[in-house]
Amino acid sequence: MQECSQEQAFRVLQQVHEAEGFEAAFHRATGLRVTLRPLPADGVGLLALDNPVCRRVVETAEGRAVCQRRQEELRRALEAGRSVERFCCVAGMTVLAVPVRLCGEPAAMLHTNRLLLRRPGREEVEAALAQLRAWGVEVSADRLAGMLSELVVLEAAQLDAVVRLLRIYADHLGDVASRRILADRYGKPCALAQALAYIKEHHGERLPLGEVARRVGLSPYYFCKLFHRKMGMTFTQYLNRVRLERAKDLLLNPALPVAEVASAVGFGSIPHFNRSFKRYTGMTPTAYRAMRLGRGRLPIAAG
Repeated sequence: MQECSQEQAFRVLQQVHEAEGFEAAFHRATGLRVTLRPLPADGVGLLALDNPVCRRVVETAEGRAVCQRRQEELRRALEAGRSVERFCCVAGMTVLAVPVRLCGEPAAMLHTNRLLLRRPGREEVEAALAQLRAWGVEVSADRLAGMLSELVVLEAAQLDAVVRLLRIYADHLGDVASRRILADRYGKPCALAQALAYIKEHHGERLPLGEVARRVGLSPYYFCKLFHRKMGMTFTQYLNRVRLERAKDLLLNPALPVAEVASAVGFGSIPHFNRSFKRYTGMTPTAYRAMRLGRGRLPIAAG
C-alpha cells in the first residue's frame, strides 16, 4: 500500500474496528467469534485458539506444523485477491476468513473461530482420532466427540448469511479506514477523501460521476481511474453501497413506506431499489425490515 506502511494501515483498521463494536454483536447473533488479523507479506503465526481440539493439536510438533501451513495457505489466498476463503482443519472443523481491503489492496482479514458444517458421525470421529494419535495427541473417541459437540454448527443457509455479514462489514471497515488514511496522508482531505465525503452527504440526490469529479477538481476520466484504483470498486458500486447502507437505517422506521426509503436514498425506480437491496443483503427491503423489527428471524445459529 503506497499511502502508509502495512503496520500503520493495520493500526488504523484496528482503531476503526474497535470503535465499531462488531465482534460483540457478531457473537451475540451467531455464537461465533471473529478476529481482525493482519496480512503480512512474510511470516505466519498461529491464531488465538479457542477450542480444546486445536489446543491439543498444537501441543505436538507435527500438529503445530500442519496448522502453520494451513494458515500460510489461507493468507496467501487472501493476499492473491480471493474474495472469501473457507477451509477445513482436522475433524471437519471449518474457518471462515474474509479479506479487508484498504484503498483496494488486501491489508487484513476477518477470521472466525472454528465451526462445523454438520455434526461428524462416528466414522468421521474415528478418522479424526486416528490422525490426532498419529501426531501424538492422546485423546479418547468419547472425549473428542464431546469437544466437537461444543462447536457452533452452521447449515448451508446459515453459512451463507454469516459470510454475507462478514463481507458487508469488511467492505465498511475498509472504506472507513481508507478515508482516514487518505485524509491523514495529505494533512487535509485529498481529492478522493473529499469525493467520499461529498458522496456521503449527497447520496440521496442525482449524483453523476462527472459532477463529483468537478467538485473535487478532477477530470471525469482521471477521477474514474483514481477511484477504482484506490477503492477497489467503481464509483457506481460505491455510491450504491452508501445508498443501501442508508436504506437499511431508514427501514428501521416502520412508519416510512419502502417507496419513500428508495426515493430518500436516491433510487428513482422501486424495482431497481428492490433488486439492488436484495442483491446486497440477500433479502427484500420488506423482509429486512421484518427481521430487524422482530417480526422475522435471521437464519443464524446461536450456538
